[in-house]
Formats: sequence, C-alpha cells, structure tokens
Amino acid sequence: MHVNDDLALMKKIIYYIYFYLSKILKVFKAKDKSMLLYEMALRLKGVTFHGKPRYIDHNTYLDATYGLTFGDNIVISTDVIILTHDYSYTVGRIAIGKKPDTDIAFLGPVTVGDNCFIGAGAILLPGTEIGSNVIIGAGAVVKGIVENDSIVVGNPSKVIGNTREWAKKNEEHVQDLTLLVDRS
Repeated sequence: MHVNDDLALMKKIIYYIYFYLSKILKVFKAKDKSMLLYEMALRLKGVTFHGKPRYIDHNTYLDATYGLTFGDNIVISTDVIILTHDYSYTVGRIAIGKKPDTDIAFLGPVTVGDNCFIGAGAILLPGTEIGSNVIIGAGAVVKGIVENDSIVVGNPSKVIGNTREWAKKNEEHVQDLTLLVDRS
C-alpha cells in the first residue's frame, strides 16, 4: 500500500467510528453529542458546514463527490438523497450507439442555505442551490435554484408557497395541533 492508500483507509475507519458512535449516542438520547460526531464523520466524507446542523438523520445518502455545503440550523429527514454526480450521460451515449471509452458523469455541487428543512425521501440533484428558510416537502425531487423563503414539493418539484407567509398564516392554528416540543 502507498501512503495515500493508507491515509484513505485510516480516514474511512475514523469515519465509521464517528458514524457508529453517533448512532449509539442517539439511542441513549445524547442528541447534541450524537450530532457533533455525525457532523465530524460527514466532514471526513467531504461535506462542508457553515454553521451547526440542527439534525441530519443517519439514514441519508450524502454524496460530496463534487462539493456539498450546508448552512446553519438545517434539518435533513430520513431517506434523503443528495447527489453531486449523475452518470445518465453514459447511458444516453450508449443508447445512440456512441459508447464512451469510460463512464462520463454530469457534476455539480449542491448547497443548502441556513434554516432549511428537507423532508423525508427528498432527492436533491447535482447543481442544486437551496436558499435560506426553505422547506422541501417529503419525496420532492429538486434540481436548480430554489430561492430563499420557498416551499417546494413534488416530482418534478415546484414552488407552492412562501415560508414566511405560511408561518404567519398558521401561527394562530398552532394551538390546535398536536406538537412535539423538543426541549433538549
């Protein structure tokens, strides 16, 4: 093995130590420590943080191949997939009889601004830029630029509202809802 191979292996081992320790701490309700270790693991995978995440579920697929940046106070729910590469170009070339010598991928960094919520099962595709105060609905497939204060749903995704207007409109109805208030 070469020095670079040794370093890559060591980095991978440390990633899994942080990852599994964070999962264990989550079971024991040590949420802050769990998230800190998970953030450290994700940094080893190439994710950049500008602030502290509120919550990132362990059942996510976060591809930092071409740049993945998260803002402050984000929530990423279960089964979210964030991709910075896409090999569909290779399939297309083969389909028209022009098979490339090697796989060819579209590449694009993904950024998520401050105070965003990404719902369960959402997919963010390469090159996506999410502004701040954005809500991405469960199962949405998002590509492109999402402006600040947007509520985005669907496949393909579309903007259906403004986060600030939605919050103001629903403020008076909150007392009628069943809420989970996280005090930790």
